[in-house]
Amino acid sequence: MTLAAAELMEFAHNIFSDERLRHWSFFSFAAPGREEALPADRTAPARTASRTCPLRILLVEDHKDTLRSLKLLLTRLGHQVLSAENMTEALRISEAEEFDLLLSDIGLPDGSGLDLIRHIRRTREVNAIAVSGYGMDEDIRRSQEAGFFEHLTKPISLDRLQEVIERIEARSH
Repeated sequence: MTLAAAELMEFAHNIFSDERLRHWSFFSFAAPGREEALPADRTAPARTASRTCPLRILLVEDHKDTLRSLKLLLTRLGHQVLSAENMTEALRISEAEEFDLLLSDIGLPDGSGLDLIRHIRRTREVNAIAVSGYGMDEDIRRSQEAGFFEHLTKPISLDRLQEVIERIEARSH
């Protein structure tokens, strides 16, 4: 599931949860599906909570809707999420709070995720995942050189994000 699909689902849930709108609002949503149906003896896999231990995640994203959606999804996967909309706020949180994983957008209004991870790493070791709209080889190389474990290109797949979190967790133990 992509982040955009998750945001649409959350929006629809919020609309249908509003008692004033429930009786007269109708929405249609179509998404590309698989060409082949699942065999009768198989059911589609259900989204489950993270298979890893719950983590404290510092989520840094300047786009408010994306921040809200990612925070909701990560919380539903069982993680505790601290959030910041810019580098200044993220640095304040990183100095005051303990966290296991940094999940940061690269493009921030008052700096970059690359600067953020470098600054945090001066005082502590932290696992980190970069998120960016840019995914060229050079962008990925810069993220890794700055200290990010993985560079995910937007729109990110929740399955891919969960897989990367699980690899980081497995590497840490």
